[in-house]
Amino acid sequence: MLVKFSVRNFLSFKETTSISFVATSLSEYRNDNLFQSPINDLSLLKSIVVYGFNSSGKSNLFKAIGFVKGFILNSSKDSISGEEIMVERFKLSTETVDEPSFFEIQFIDNGHKYRYGFEVNTERVCSEFLYYQKKTKEFLLFERRLQNIELGKKFDLENEKLMQITRENALFLSVCAQFNDTLSNSLIQSIREINFISGIDDLGSTDYTAKMLGDRKFHLMVNNLLQSANLGFNEIRVRKVSTEEILMKSDFPKELRKILIKNNPENVIISTKHLIYDKNKEIVGEEYFDLNSEESLGTRKFFALAGPLIDTLTNGTVLIIDEFDSRLHPVLCKAIIKLFNSADKNPYNAQLIIASHNSSFINSTNKLFRRDQVFIAGKSKFGITRLESLFDKKVRKDASFEKDYLAGKYDETTIELSISNQLNLDF
Repeated sequence: MLVKFSVRNFLSFKETTSISFVATSLSEYRNDNLFQSPINDLSLLKSIVVYGFNSSGKSNLFKAIGFVKGFILNSSKDSISGEEIMVERFKLSTETVDEPSFFEIQFIDNGHKYRYGFEVNTERVCSEFLYYQKKTKEFLLFERRLQNIELGKKFDLENEKLMQITRENALFLSVCAQFNDTLSNSLIQSIREINFISGIDDLGSTDYTAKMLGDRKFHLMVNNLLQSANLGFNEIRVRKVSTEEILMKSDFPKELRKILIKNNPENVIISTKHLIYDKNKEIVGEEYFDLNSEESLGTRKFFALAGPLIDTLTNGTVLIIDEFDSRLHPVLCKAIIKLFNSADKNPYNAQLIIASHNSSFINSTNKLFRRDQVFIAGKSKFGITRLESLFDKKVRKDASFEKDYLAGKYDETTIELSISNQLNLDF
């Protein structure tokens, strides 16, 4: 369960910027949009939507989370001593030139709340820390300053020997997990379960959904989800065919065919089943359409999302989708959001973070989000991204969220653009 994420001096984030799943005292939609965490008196949000003008920094937030996940999972095994850390500081200020990038993530694992963070530049890990919370008090597990590491009493003291082999460009937590420390492995598994999807490039998630269809249980769930979307077909199937069979019908040169067959002997064809009707509207047969060539871009995207959505909801993990509403009908987008903001459809308290340009999601008639679930990203003239929820902005419950957002009341980037009320193009 994700509680809070913070970033500083990374891409367009100069100052410490946070996104929090901690629910405020707002009264609206508490039964569906919130869940009670294992931590006393800590209610968490099931979903968050991030809005903002183009280049406001929405995607940079997701890149920051992605960097943290990748660095935690791989720093101890993929890098070698002296290898550059691929972190990108805020470049538009002299104040941040010599400062490291900062990241902190708060999450719940096995009923305990943890706060883990680190500071890095391109050369080394400058600091690293891990705390866990018991009731209202935090306890140190370890703290690192450059290569000096202090272990708390609650951390396995056997890990002390790992301090000497932790490279300056690797995380101590990652090294401990690599050597099978139980707690570190458990925490890293929680980080691993934060999954990302691009709403534009969904090839990877298409393959994942196709693979899930090979499991009988998930096959039924995927087909049920696709049928409920009313996409014009009532079943989808996946079948494997040999690459040779496909290429024999093509104009590829013989030598190139051999290479392709050797490197990828099998291909997967995804088909949608459509019914054939006679003049009396009676079903007389069925026809299979190729998903990639005969179905719409929106249908393909929904198929790509189906696998990760089901996986997230059945395992109670975290799913992040950038460009969420790209190529997808608003009705389907709202249906996906309602899957997460539901006590019945989301029994394991999965969490969803989306970036969107579709302002209708915060229209008061839709009743999809609370004010603490709606974050606005805005970039100042100095290139600095700020991120605040409607609750942080003290927006009233009876305000016209969609109308005010489109008018630029919440986003300083939009405000600057709306001054002219037009885009100028001179020839």
